[in-house]
Amino acid sequence: MHLLKVSILTFLVTTFSFLQQSRADTSVPPIKTQVQEVAQWFTGFFDNAQQIANSPSVPLITMSNCSVQLDDTNPLANTQNVYLEQESPGFERLRLYSFNEENSAVNLSISSFLNENTVRGLCNHSQSRRQLSINNVEKNTCNLQLFWEPKSYIGNNAPDGCITSNGFKVVSDVTIEQSSIDSLDKIFDKKGNLLVATPIEFRRVNSVPEPSVTFGLLALGIWSTKNTISDWRKQKSKKNKTSVSS
Repeated sequence: MHLLKVSILTFLVTTFSFLQQSRADTSVPPIKTQVQEVAQWFTGFFDNAQQIANSPSVPLITMSNCSVQLDDTNPLANTQNVYLEQESPGFERLRLYSFNEENSAVNLSISSFLNENTVRGLCNHSQSRRQLSINNVEKNTCNLQLFWEPKSYIGNNAPDGCITSNGFKVVSDVTIEQSSIDSLDKIFDKKGNLLVATPIEFRRVNSVPEPSVTFGLLALGIWSTKNTISDWRKQKSKKNKTSVSS
């Protein structure tokens, strides 16, 4: 009887601990933490090469996202700014993604640039040089809310979407996880006809490396190659001397 009571007590304690842990794992983090987390997950190098393996008709798209600083004198509190650069054989897309606090979700504002030539390749620079002028950012933004779920952030801006410069409407769905970004942009013409609706499945290739590290590895490679060539020339010179003396 004593052993039975001990077993029941152990079971109850274990069950209670499991429920407590489960609740802790699924508790919604503060909005401030969500802003920082989703911006971090969104940052890095991505492509949709895995998707193309199963859907060859989908174009290859590479995406470089890196954190940037705006020269705004009055920045929004707890705003994470990320520069996005997408490249494909058919198009190029350069945008500023700003993540900030909303009442119960993360607000995502997407802005275009007035002069794209001044920002192209921004992620190739060091963190200290990733500066953007607020005067080069379009004032009109496309917005959607991202809602936290365990291990992901999900958002869409249906049914209103965003109106483009040519009068088309873009309705976006996005799911952001730690190593992936799945997006679907539905483009409608002025009459409401659906023109494009191709889901893109981005997978993380790498984080954004600091150029100092990249350049250091490059310098090391050049130094090693230079030494190898120098040693080869010395060995060749010795062989030639030996041949002449013999």
